[in-house]
Amino acid sequence: MDATQKSAIAGIGLIAAGIGLGIVGAAMIVPAALVWGARFAEQGADRLGAELEGASKRIGKAAGTLHRSFNEAKKAGIDELKRPA
Repeated sequence: MDATQKSAIAGIGLIAAGIGLGIVGAAMIVPAALVWGARFAEQGADRLGAELEGASKRIGKAAGTLHRSFNEAKKAGIDELKRPA
């Protein structure tokens, strides 16, 4: 075999080794990326839940305030209607 053929065989071997290492690297990165993605999604869901809970409390407080205001207005209106002219 001459030097050109030996170099070609060595090059093919290095290319095959590179492809193999790339496959192994991808096999190691994919599970880690999935775990990271799941963790970020869980944190996002927790933050969203907290924001929705806070919004629900604010809406409940506003609804309670409006309900009291409407009840007071209703009582004042009824008193006004009952008063003789």
